[in-house]
Amino acid sequence: MTDEELVIQLKENREGKKEAFDELYTRYKDLAIRNAYLIIGNRSDAEDVVQEAFVTSYLHIGELKNHSGYKAWLMQILIRLSYRTAKRRKREFPEEHTEEIREQMELKDVMQYGSAECVSAERSSPLAYLITREEADRVMTAVNALSAKQRVVIVLYYYDELSVEEIASIAGVSAGTVKSRLFAARKNLKHLLGQDDAGIVAHQALGRGRKGVTSI
Repeated sequence: MTDEELVIQLKENREGKKEAFDELYTRYKDLAIRNAYLIIGNRSDAEDVVQEAFVTSYLHIGELKNHSGYKAWLMQILIRLSYRTAKRRKREFPEEHTEEIREQMELKDVMQYGSAECVSAERSSPLAYLITREEADRVMTAVNALSAKQRVVIVLYYYDELSVEEIASIAGVSAGTVKSRLFAARKNLKHLLGQDDAGIVAHQALGRGRKGVTSI
């Protein structure tokens, strides 16, 4: 079934409403957890935010006008909750250890959410995989050091490969604001990763087909 059909089934309280919601949850759970985790930087908080986002979407499904737009709507809810949580964590843990990313993310998550090169490198040799994983960790640590607003646009642009206009719609800001945050985030990543190798490292660890990644 399409998202539109599932949403209609939910809104009209048809038989199988629970099954419709379960299907939407299964369809977008992994994407939601990845995005929340990359924005917040903490696995437990990310899982809590994802649960809250799905519950919110269920309780307020009647507010969704575009029946085929559930994914974008869910991401709007998720980004808002993730941004709020990220700001709270920054206040609570101003000296948060960047090693937390490595400690909390299991090997299978790195391979699934880090970069496509992780899989091919692991198959070629353990050493190549370790080098690629280290590069991915470097980028993730750098992304985690950005402000919450900058992390949001980096995650949506490089990991989800959304357009500037799509990000603007999800984040509730103008396209110009998205471009400004992307510019600032790229500048900060250059500083954090090193001017010379920021582009190639980001391409390997962030890019999955996104054109222009090497322009970081």
